[in-house]
Amino acid sequence: MRALRCLTPLALAACAAPPAADADALHQEMQQRASAHAPAPPQDDGDETHAAVRDLLREPLTDDVAVRIALLHNRRLRAVYVRLGVAHKDLVQAGLLRNPVLGGDARFLLDGGTEIEMGLAQPFVDLLYRPLRVRMGEAEFAAAQALLADELVTTVFAVRRGAAALRAAEALAALQRQELAVAQAGHELAAALHQAGNVGDRELAAHRVAESRARIDLAAAELAVHEAREPLQRALGLWGADTQWTLDGALPADPLDGVDLAQVEGRAVAASLALAVFRGRADALANLAGLRRWEGWLPDGALGVSALREPGGDWGFGPRFAFTLPLLDDRSTARQRAELQLQQALLETEQLAVDIRSAARLLRERATLLAARAAFLRDQHLPHREQHVTAVVQHYNAMQVGAFTVLEARKAQLHDEREHVQVRRDALFARLDLERLLAGGLPAAAFTPSPSPAIDVVPDPSVRLPARTAP
Repeated sequence: MRALRCLTPLALAACAAPPAADADALHQEMQQRASAHAPAPPQDDGDETHAAVRDLLREPLTDDVAVRIALLHNRRLRAVYVRLGVAHKDLVQAGLLRNPVLGGDARFLLDGGTEIEMGLAQPFVDLLYRPLRVRMGEAEFAAAQALLADELVTTVFAVRRGAAALRAAEALAALQRQELAVAQAGHELAAALHQAGNVGDRELAAHRVAESRARIDLAAAELAVHEAREPLQRALGLWGADTQWTLDGALPADPLDGVDLAQVEGRAVAASLALAVFRGRADALANLAGLRRWEGWLPDGALGVSALREPGGDWGFGPRFAFTLPLLDDRSTARQRAELQLQQALLETEQLAVDIRSAARLLRERATLLAARAAFLRDQHLPHREQHVTAVVQHYNAMQVGAFTVLEARKAQLHDEREHVQVRRDALFARLDLERLLAGGLPAAAFTPSPSPAIDVVPDPSVRLPARTAP
């Protein structure tokens, strides 16, 4: 009988996922990949690249393989490589001198003849400004490098977080199928007893509603699997026939296995790529303020040579010079604007460091407490629930309780198992967010409420994440 098959508790299979790479080592790898002076995006070999990706997709994906596919296929990541190339060209342009100016005049005299004057001048003040322009370009290029490294970190952890979300959604859907089986068994048993006259209409209707409710919840759980799958598809850059992949592994039993939680504040500040972007922009603005200050003292000027030929005469040569007179614009407004921009950038950089330290503390405590809650569920509560179900089954076998009591005990056990999966998922999310922060990223989850329903946190509206645009 279907009802009796559901009386024995079902065990949820769990495989320990391999420990994630150390966040500090990942940060170094991301920095190395973004530190090339003459950057070039990864080459797209067309069919060869697609064939390599399809070979990887034939087997169930691990986290490492999924990251490899994303680094090969993610177009947003390739676009950031191109953006870095643009910043590199700007740096080269900043070191170039202005071209010399060649000018000439011809005057056709009324009494005949032509007077010709020619000149060649080179802006010499530009030579003095060149070091400042180069330093400003270097600061902007460093900011672009940090943006590339941040995109790499973001892509890696988007894949890892998406894989964790999908594994959790699949595990929750599997548990919901078991709950539907329990509800169906209860409905079948109630229908049989109702036909025998041992159960009234009210009890039968209640079991019918419980089964329909379980079907509705299963549909929602299956939708959640699709909802969790698509962000990972986007991170991998896949579409069409390439989307029929499967995921290997399960949520780790211990979400904090292998994580170093010591001195997370200092490590997060030292590794922060967002801070590197802000510092690069501040350095560029400091050089810009210096450039504007010198422009007020040294107006634009040019030195060169001129040649003049009068009608019927010989050529004459002499020096040529020109200066800009700072009578109408002494560049003081531009200088003050650059200084205010620098002050704004310095204040934002300091506040960002405060925000990063706060995020490190929050993510450390969130990961620690959620992992402890998951461990208590695994080591204490679920074994107690298992003992309770076993005792109820024994009383059922001794005809001391009815079958419905066994089914209710099993439903309560499945509810606790779902909670365990959810808490493990949230603890793993917190761990991945902390690792991303220690690898130089800035996860938005560090400034939003915890996904755990047991924690009620109001988001901080003052926190502003750095813009993901080129400086």
